[in-house]
Amino acid sequence: MTLLVQITDTHVVERGTLLYGMADTARHLAETVSEINAMRPQPDMVLITGDLVEHPGPTTYSHFRDLIAPLEMPVYLMPGNHDDPEIMWTYFKDTPMFPAKPPHFQYVIEHNPFRILMLNSHFDNSELPFFGPRRLQWLDEALAASSQPTLIAIHHPPFRTGIGFIDMVGAHWYKALGEVIKRHPHVLKIICGHGHIDLHGRLGAVPVQMVGSIAHQLIACRGEDIAPSFDNLRVPPMLHSWLGGDLVSGYYPWPDGVDAERIDKSSNMNWEDLKDRMRGAMKPVQ
Repeated sequence: MTLLVQITDTHVVERGTLLYGMADTARHLAETVSEINAMRPQPDMVLITGDLVEHPGPTTYSHFRDLIAPLEMPVYLMPGNHDDPEIMWTYFKDTPMFPAKPPHFQYVIEHNPFRILMLNSHFDNSELPFFGPRRLQWLDEALAASSQPTLIAIHHPPFRTGIGFIDMVGAHWYKALGEVIKRHPHVLKIICGHGHIDLHGRLGAVPVQMVGSIAHQLIACRGEDIAPSFDNLRVPPMLHSWLGGDLVSGYYPWPDGVDAERIDKSSNMNWEDLKDRMRGAMKPVQ
């Protein structure tokens, strides 16, 4: 089994400060790192899908880098709307975490049994997404280079969410993205962040999963365009598991002390015996 962890929207700020004077994003990220390191079995890699910091620069990126340093598996980064791809590349190009190159700042992770394409939807001086001809050409060529099953990661959600502040840019930015992906049926799934909320949708026939934030959540109304509310909580890491040709995804809630509550221990029964009981008589289906 291949295990892939996704976290997103960490929004690390300057050391000793709080995001908006409320969210301790450094503590939230440090707790998440500890949670990932405690996973059983250990994940193969961690993807951090944008908005690494709130204010891009050496001060915040060095803080972010220190916070993720304890991770015990490979880590890969992409820019979000709060990041600056040029500054990111300058700061992380001496590491394996951001092997992108100017001008598009996109890259491929070759990892059997599937590939991962890390895309860049950053639009300078805007919260809104962008995916122009140069990035589209790179994506088309990267997908054409291999028929291996592929996971695409991008920061902004490329589907209509029903949330006003996310959808206000319209669908034109991801329409061409969908047309490229439609030509490559080996794309299994798209994962993203940005919305600080959990939501599932589709881009054509391809499922899209938007993951909640490590920094804080936004309680957003769907169907009525009103400002979202702030919820100062982080989500657990998202675990994407490769199972027999498909990706199965869900949050990883394995809190401290959970072993004591395992049903084999609470029932004083051997786990294999419990599974036999679950199977029952296993009568043939008529």
